[in-house]
Amino acid sequence: MHQTSTQSSAARRRAILILGPGRSGTSTLTRALGALGIYLGTHFHRPVRKNPRGNQEEVHLLKLSKAVRNSVGLRADSVRTIEPAAFRNPRTQILAERMRKAIDQYFGQHSLWAFKYAGNGRILPFWIDLLADANIEPAFVFAYRNPLSVASSRAKLDKMRGRIEHSQLEWLANVVPVFSQLQGHRVVVVDYDRLLDDADHELRRITAKLDIPITARIEAGIQDFTSSFLRADWRHTRFTDSDLETDQTLNPLLRRSALLLSRLGDDRAALDDEVIAAEWRDIQRLYQEQAPTLRLIDQLNTDVRRARWWDLVRPLRLAWNKMPLLRQR
Repeated sequence: MHQTSTQSSAARRRAILILGPGRSGTSTLTRALGALGIYLGTHFHRPVRKNPRGNQEEVHLLKLSKAVRNSVGLRADSVRTIEPAAFRNPRTQILAERMRKAIDQYFGQHSLWAFKYAGNGRILPFWIDLLADANIEPAFVFAYRNPLSVASSRAKLDKMRGRIEHSQLEWLANVVPVFSQLQGHRVVVVDYDRLLDDADHELRRITAKLDIPITARIEAGIQDFTSSFLRADWRHTRFTDSDLETDQTLNPLLRRSALLLSRLGDDRAALDDEVIAAEWRDIQRLYQEQAPTLRLIDQLNTDVRRARWWDLVRPLRLAWNKMPLLRQR
């Protein structure tokens, strides 16, 4: 089924990681890669309220990826920075061996495959080292969506994470550290709004940048994706570059990063351009200077979560402790 799309890559194994903050269209983009004949696996995480048509996350790699994230003390909503060296601890190395075995078992028969997990960017150092050790060539497809739209979408699902201030920090945590690690790799930035507006163009753009020859089967996949899968009512908000430029309440680093990603998403800029690389380095430097503050925010969020849990648990524990007395009466 998938061999025809990978004839030019038969001599080497290739893996595509889908990156991007949550609520950025990563699931839709993963479906698009499947339409291009890229193998995604066969066992997917069940559909949930926030994604009723499915996340397209292969369950075996997903479970291990979450364990990797937990092994370095990150939560799904963490905003603190994480150093690549943090992934070189004994617990994570055990998970790396398990991940290699899972890849061999579930993806080993395919020379080109892709995996989507909303936290891929946060554990990117783990993936880069793992794929290098396994002699698998990595490529990366990054889902970009205007962060104002991301915040609006997230607020409908989680009031706390959807607060614009927290959403901005979470967005930055899934963007800025990523691009400092992608230099020298094959990278495609796909704008979610442009994908919905002109999927045919974006899918052909992806094939060109990933060096995937368009066969008759892929041509049919593109047509099916554009005509049968996409729906106009998936997009409830649409913000533009102008909104980012004029909204003075935005984090300045978010504004710079988002405008840069927008340019990469329609090829007005290229990641390997030294001017663009220098811009990312400057953003990364300024972002890294906020590391102590981001650690504090993570800790405060943890304290709030524990306090809320205690509010629920304490009366239940008191009631449970009184049960013997009630029984005696």
